[in-house]
Amino acid sequence: MKRYTISIFTENFIGLLNRVSIIFTRRHLNIESITASESEVKDVYRYTIVLTTTEEQVLKVVRQLEKIVDVLKAFYHT
Repeated sequence: MKRYTISIFTENFIGLLNRVSIIFTRRHLNIESITASESEVKDVYRYTIVLTTTEEQVLKVVRQLEKIVDVLKAFYHT
């Protein structure tokens, strides 16, 4: 188990944060920290999520996050 930071770049749509958090809830992953802010690019927003899990789990979550239509890009790092 390691601590991972997931960065998600999205457009600003109502209910998107809820859809993102449901992915973690369904996999029984506890979000330790979540931050939402505008990015350097106009009309693009960044969610930064910190959690402790295995690399296999975080990889699956990132792949599932990228399948959400409004998510532009998601990636993780330790």
